[in-house]
Amino acid sequence: MITDPQTNTVYFSSRLPKQCPTLNAKITEVLQSHGVPYFYLAETNDIWCRDFMPIQIDEERLVFYKYTPDYLQDTDYHKHLQTDPERVFLSEENHLSSMLPYRQPIKLVLDGGNVVKCGDTVVMTDKVFVENKDKTPAEVERILRDAFQSDILFLPWENVKENYTGHSDGIVHYAGDGRILLTNYDDFSVDYYNRYREILDRKFEVITLKYKVKRHRERSWCYINFLQVGRLVLVPQLGAEEDEQALEQIAKALSGCEVIGIPALEAVRRGGALNCISWNIKM
Repeated sequence: MITDPQTNTVYFSSRLPKQCPTLNAKITEVLQSHGVPYFYLAETNDIWCRDFMPIQIDEERLVFYKYTPDYLQDTDYHKHLQTDPERVFLSEENHLSSMLPYRQPIKLVLDGGNVVKCGDTVVMTDKVFVENKDKTPAEVERILRDAFQSDILFLPWENVKENYTGHSDGIVHYAGDGRILLTNYDDFSVDYYNRYREILDRKFEVITLKYKVKRHRERSWCYINFLQVGRLVLVPQLGAEEDEQALEQIAKALSGCEVIGIPALEAVRRGGALNCISWNIKM
């Protein structure tokens, strides 16, 4: 399975420059200065590329899933925001189908934001079971294992305002060499943090992000939602005292990488951060 350090190309929604102009300008400036190719995807209905774009398994194969999350089904407005991954992929303007020819569809409702690739393991929340009640959890797990050719670790989903989507990319990020970064969940829910540690400790060396501040910000989850392309790591910044602490901890965990802060409030206020707005792959 292709993991972040192996990727070399980034895609964003064509809506990003208008909806997050400052963020778009900064992130593309950094990518350009580091020689990382980036492109904009036409036919997208929102900026969250990670959620609807397929999962890359190798340099030719992509896993497509049913992108019909429950949080986009409640109103006509939300349904209008739902992007059709097939339409994006097959668009002649995006030039994807000729470069990545093999598409593997799976009959599961899924979000790419709930797929964190960690070497030979994928970390997800168990919201995937909620979205696929027509199948047993064992059937869902089997389909995922076969498609991703990986073990699956399921974290319990805490259905709260900050994670109504059930995405794992606001909880963990792979740090390589059998290590995983965990957001500062213990500052908000000790019970869930302990449950996460119990599960993750079975497979990984867990590094928990910590912030020495008087008042912990609910948006501090965003730091774990960084974008890594090869050895370049772009970390969301809030204009808060946690910013520098997050950069230092992530740089220490990802030694050998260049870690750069990117002002990301435009996206964070909308509910996502840098991993959410991007689709990084190996071409």
